[in-house]
Amino acid sequence: MLPLDDPRWPDLDHRGWSAGRGGPDAPFVPDELRQLRADPTDRGRFSDLWPYLCSEGTAWPAAYAAVPHLVDIARQLPAAGRDEYLIVVGLVATCSRGYGQTSDGLPDDITTAYRHALPEALALLAETLAGARHDETTTRYLLSAVAALKGHPELAEVLDDLDTVECPACGEPVFDGSDDADPDDETADQPLG
Repeated sequence: MLPLDDPRWPDLDHRGWSAGRGGPDAPFVPDELRQLRADPTDRGRFSDLWPYLCSEGTAWPAAYAAVPHLVDIARQLPAAGRDEYLIVVGLVATCSRGYGQTSDGLPDDITTAYRHALPEALALLAETLAGARHDETTTRYLLSAVAALKGHPELAEVLDDLDTVECPACGEPVFDGSDDADPDDETADQPLG
């Protein structure tokens, strides 16, 4: 795992950070990870950090260096408190478009540490799913992370995008994985075959 004081961190781009420089709101990832190691339960800090690592279908180079730290932090938490960390690890794997894939040009030690962290994240996900109660949305995101860590990024994306909508005929919630579903389309509820 890349030490938090490694001089290569500034060269690992993330959203709002490029060529060793960050915008006014861009965090310095190792500083944020250091704070999260000191207080892994600081959900606000983590919620502020993770979109800079992976969002909008992109996992930036700093995300791959951060994943082993995120897995290590998650390991320190009880099953009920680690879901967000593991969901983000799954997002990084999903955005990488394949199990263990990384951005081009990453140093071998970062790539190796990232790949070694993924099986441990999967084991922690299994414990988390089995050992804690989750609402429907959290369960869906955890299952999406499992799919990504099992090497199925397309399935992970489907699970990540799966939302419930109200059935126009009966008013019951139904799952809808498309962003452009037409609730007035009478063929949408027809069985296949």
